[in-house]
Amino acid sequence: MRTATTIPLRAARIMLILGLLPAVLMACGSSGPHYKLTIGVSYPTANSPFWNAYTRFIDEAAHQLGVNVNAVSADESEQKQLSDVENLISQGIDGLIITPQSTSTAPTLLWTAAQAKIPVVVIDRYPGYAPGQNKNADYVAFLGPNDEKAGNGIAQALIAAGGSKFLALGGVPGNSTAEDRKAGLRSALTAAGDRLVQFANVGDSQENGLAATENMLQAHPAGTANAIWCFNDNLCQGAIKAAQNANREGEFVFGGMDLTPQAVAAIENGLYTVSFGGHWLEGGFGLAILYRKLNGQDPVEQVVKLDLLKVDKSNVAEFKARYVDHVPHYDLKTITQFHATITLN
Repeated sequence: MRTATTIPLRAARIMLILGLLPAVLMACGSSGPHYKLTIGVSYPTANSPFWNAYTRFIDEAAHQLGVNVNAVSADESEQKQLSDVENLISQGIDGLIITPQSTSTAPTLLWTAAQAKIPVVVIDRYPGYAPGQNKNADYVAFLGPNDEKAGNGIAQALIAAGGSKFLALGGVPGNSTAEDRKAGLRSALTAAGDRLVQFANVGDSQENGLAATENMLQAHPAGTANAIWCFNDNLCQGAIKAAQNANREGEFVFGGMDLTPQAVAAIENGLYTVSFGGHWLEGGFGLAILYRKLNGQDPVEQVVKLDLLKVDKSNVAEFKARYVDHVPHYDLKTITQFHATITLN
């Protein structure tokens, strides 16, 4: 990994203030300075390039901070996630990082951890309330993307590329990421006077995107829509495949979120208009926050929503060189103010 540099940002800026870290730290409740913390991680699915990148960066952060990590996929199941969290706690973890499968189940997950006096950092999907607002199911901090701004930005980019009649593939209904990105889509279309032909919540896998788009293409013949907005890149990869199978890919501009390797390649090839992302780093940042909390330091900011990077044909080569071919390195153990920045001029 290369040494991190701070580069001025034009397209997006992600800032996280982590606070000061003493040179010598002792884990709270540990038996001594050589005690190694164990952190549980509950995340939505392993069947996703985005979440795979997320767990890889958590592993990098764990290596830097000298902690053990036990990461478990919920397989997109609310019930499995609750069982996973109970199992992680029973195994004797010191802290927990959770991405709730849905907003409705988040309080139960946090209550379960609170009963065991396990501190929690919530990542990516907002649990519906800020730290300190529910004393029975409290948590340390939330760190995730500004999903409404990203959903709006995807739509704006598609409008700029000629889209005016939208088909839209939403995520899993009921979680904050899906609802906020949908709100961003609607606000962009309202402001531009463009039309939403059909919206459907379909999930977040490529298979879901393929099946949903096949149905939409049957319902909406040529000329009735010219843009496909997607909750994430997985859905859009399925949408592109469905349009190709129907020999209709030339009718649409496509946009989504996560900056997966497949999306980057599709942008390079001209099949994909835009993707927003960079937030796979949030898990490692969240681990740094939790590490400090376990060592007696409260976060400077308890709710952080990250502005994401926009990548299209004009800057995909620079993004790939800086963030794909050379994974950026952050010194998570000693850094006092964190900037994940990138310029794509």
